[in-house]
Amino acid sequence: MPLRILPYQPEHEAAVAAFNARGLVNRAPFSLSKTASSAWLPKRAGLVVCRELFLALDGGEVRGGFALRRQPFWVHGEVREVGNYQGPLSEGTWDRRYMMTGIQMLRAALREQPLLYALGMGGLSQPLPRLLVTAGWSIETVPFRFKVLNPPVFLREIRPLRQTPARARLLDFAAATGLGPLGIHAWQALHTRRRPHPRAGGEVVADYGHWADEIWARCKTTYALSAIRDRTAQNILFGDGNSKNITLRCSHAGRDLGWAVVRSTPMQDDQYFGNMQVGSLVDGLALPGEELTVVDLATRHLQQLGCDLVVSNQSHTSWLNALNRAGFMGGPSNFLLACSPALAELLGPLKTAFGAIHFNRADGDGPIHL
Repeated sequence: MPLRILPYQPEHEAAVAAFNARGLVNRAPFSLSKTASSAWLPKRAGLVVCRELFLALDGGEVRGGFALRRQPFWVHGEVREVGNYQGPLSEGTWDRRYMMTGIQMLRAALREQPLLYALGMGGLSQPLPRLLVTAGWSIETVPFRFKVLNPPVFLREIRPLRQTPARARLLDFAAATGLGPLGIHAWQALHTRRRPHPRAGGEVVADYGHWADEIWARCKTTYALSAIRDRTAQNILFGDGNSKNITLRCSHAGRDLGWAVVRSTPMQDDQYFGNMQVGSLVDGLALPGEELTVVDLATRHLQQLGCDLVVSNQSHTSWLNALNRAGFMGGPSNFLLACSPALAELLGPLKTAFGAIHFNRADGDGPIHL
């Protein structure tokens, strides 16, 4: 019997539970939603940003599933609905009888929304990006930037640099003697440029008002592709009362310059960050030329919260330049952007268009792990 790809309904929840049980036995990397309504961005009438869940059904058995995040986008001066292909998982991961399920789910997602992208995915060696390359999608790596705020803690906790006993001893020595912190401070000071508005401030706000619409209206034309970041969309994403997401309204002399969404997360034996307090610039928008001010205010706020490190993934050239001028360093990135053939056709060659695209962690599954 051929697989049917259908929206997830409450009557499927028992079959999903059975699928998840099989996945647990076979060490699946994650599980499908226990409920037909997405826990994050559930589909509701009137919401312009939502997640819709789909299942691959084999008779009454579930063989896989995925989510589509739907949102209006600004694409070369036009408003278009664009989808984000999220969390596909199939029984083919552990049972070769269903190895075509992933391809069938991807085709079904493209029928639902030809203008589709995938974000994150953990690097080019992972199954999903390999499948997307085979299916003719265009893929680029979204750069990773970081700034060290507490060098001694950073040197003692940063796991990728401590993979051998010799390296770990060397970093401990550098932290204890002060040579490591001195070098980090010197490098960051050398690459930090003065803020354009030294007296600018960032006010923590609970939601987005008309000021957010004005900022979006003034900066949207600088992006070839961006999720619409007006107050309606931002209040759905970050005005939901989640205390982990901190929105800073950035201004100078009564003039709004932009906003940033930041997080401060205490890590516990993390494979990358050990036990550091990690700050993240999750999302942001700024008037053209004011990106550096927004980055600086976000960084200062996270420093006040006690963060040891600030990280961010950004695609747009202006945001990368702002991070560079704020003393951020570049590191290896496993955060990918993949565009479907139809979306890539609208943009032109992705490698050429990439610097004009505004993507970060807010555009995918959210700031998971941060």
